[in-house]
Amino acid sequence: MELRHPRYFVAIAEAGSMTVAAGRKLHTSQPSLSRQIRDLEEELGAQLLTRRARGIELTPAGRTFLDHARLVLSQVDAAGEATRRVANPSKPCFTMGFLTGHELTWIPEALRILRVELPNINVMISSQYSPPPFPRETLMQVFFDANEACQSRRSVLS
Repeated sequence: MELRHPRYFVAIAEAGSMTVAAGRKLHTSQPSLSRQIRDLEEELGAQLLTRRARGIELTPAGRTFLDHARLVLSQVDAAGEATRRVANPSKPCFTMGFLTGHELTWIPEALRILRVELPNINVMISSQYSPPPFPRETLMQVFFDANEACQSRRSVLS
């Protein structure tokens, strides 16, 4: 079985129609898609869907295959994402929150300090009318992470 077979099958099941899946989701021809599904059914030895005048209906075997196909595709996506993260590690992110109306007094200076002290982090700024409650553990972890990043930066510069 090739990876495209579960992708095609999930697209058809979610669209409820071979024609819709072929044209809108998969950008292929309907006869080609039908052939791929017939090949998949032959390989599995089970009919996965019933073709109707107004779409398709999954058979019990098709419903079972759909659950497993979604799991396989999710694992393939996760494997790709994990590989990309290892190959291209992203910068850590530091999020600053503030109450709307007070940002002009301190954000420019805070950003300047962060750029100087922690050039290898991404800074995300969030404004709200009232801050959400943060658990103490979260605040301590943010403080620890920022402090560790500053210490690492200072040791590199020394």
